[in-house]
This record gives sequence, structure tokens and C-alpha cells, in this order.
Amino acid sequence: MKKFIRLDMKGHWRGREHISSVQGMGEEYGTWEKGISCYCLDDQAYALDSLREYWFETASIREKDLENMQITIFEGYKVGMGSDWEDLAQCEKTIAEFDAKKLMMYIKELWELKEDEEITQEEYENKLNQIELPIGGE
Repeated sequence: MKKFIRLDMKGHWRGREHISSVQGMGEEYGTWEKGISCYCLDDQAYALDSLREYWFETASIREKDLENMQITIFEGYKVGMGSDWEDLAQCEKTIAEFDAKKLMMYIKELWELKEDEEITQEEYENKLNQIELPIGGE
């Protein structure tokens, strides 16, 4: 089993019963993915940067939106790739759920430092890898 990270609206995570919809249109159009949209934590820097890129650049969330969102970390099995090239997984066990704002704003701040060339790509990735996520032991 692997560990995965995702962003959810508070109260929307359904654990083992969770399934993601294509571009958030599952209820309206019945377009469901074959699993849960997420990012594998095998490469923490890549997973956190991908989470940032999707939510801030593709979904265009703002800081105030994060007040109603949570980070969800779960353990499970990868089952494929989603419509936005994210990982798709099945949940076996929820590991952690916590407020998203602090972590997501920190990741965004690091990315802006990298974009402004105040830190290098390597420093950016190192800082992302140094974030202590509540994922438990191996």
C-alpha cells in the first residue's frame, strides 16, 4: 500500500466509499473517475507541488477558499490516472484530515520564492520534502 494526499471540502471525505468525479461534474452529469483523485506521497515534493499547481492554477482557488477545505491523507492502492493526469487510488485507511490553509499557503509561498528566483528549484524541492506530514511510520 502507498500513501496519498488530496484536498477536500471539509466534511466531504467519505473514506473507503469516496470516489472522484471528472472536473467536479459527477452529480450533474454522472461523470465519475475510477477512483480517488490524489497524489502519491512516494515523492513528497512532487506530490505537494502537484497539489499546489492543480488547486491554485487549474482550479483557481484563493486563500479564503481554503478556510473551508482540508488536507486528506490516506493509504491505499493506485488504480490509474485521472482526467487531469493525477493519480487515482482506492482508499483502504484514512490516516489524517486537517485544515488545508496553513499548508497550502506555505507551499504557495515557497513556490513564489522559487518563481522570484529567491530560492532554486532544488531548494524548493528540499523545503517541500522537509514538511512534516502526519503520515505515521513505515
